[in-house]
Amino acid sequence: MENSFKPYWDVVQRRMPAVLALSAALALVAYLAVGQRGPTFEVHFSYLVSLSEREAAEEFRFDDYYALSATDLFTSTLAEWLVTPNVIVAAYREAGLDVPDEEPARLARTVTAQKKAPQLVGVVVRGQERQQTERLASGLKEVMTEKIDVFQDQGGGALRFSVYPTDSWVGVHSASAAVIAAAIFVFVFLALINLIVLRESFKRM
Repeated sequence: MENSFKPYWDVVQRRMPAVLALSAALALVAYLAVGQRGPTFEVHFSYLVSLSEREAAEEFRFDDYYALSATDLFTSTLAEWLVTPNVIVAAYREAGLDVPDEEPARLARTVTAQKKAPQLVGVVVRGQERQQTERLASGLKEVMTEKIDVFQDQGGGALRFSVYPTDSWVGVHSASAAVIAAAIFVFVFLALINLIVLRESFKRM
């Protein structure tokens, strides 16, 4: 077994300097790219949803179960509504910012919204500059306030909800350039070694 593996090991040893050099070069590129990008700022806030009033109807009356179910459904709708591209674009325009990308998938990554509880939606707005990210979060709040009011005025539903945005908190997320560079080095190194062995195997076939 050792003799059968020795030719492959000899080839790997001959190519090792080139493998190490290429792995180190790509790791350095990744390190510099992450370092130049800088930290990502995240503005965190939440929406609290509550039932403000319900219509009185002679033929049917909402009990607490249906009221809570309707509130839960509206909260789910609100969470999905917040991350639609047209809302995010409107938030940029409300904040007086240029829309950075026209691709919906990339634009949607700027804002994430998740239903945390039947009456709670957590929102995170991301950006590379703190001031612009805070302005975008404020713009998003303004846009959603207008859209929710229009939705409820024109919806004609038997229930009306109150939606309260909480105060914002700004966090900083910094990617570890050293960890990413090390991962790139290991990945490229192993990939090249496997490629060399595979190529030598085809030659010997």
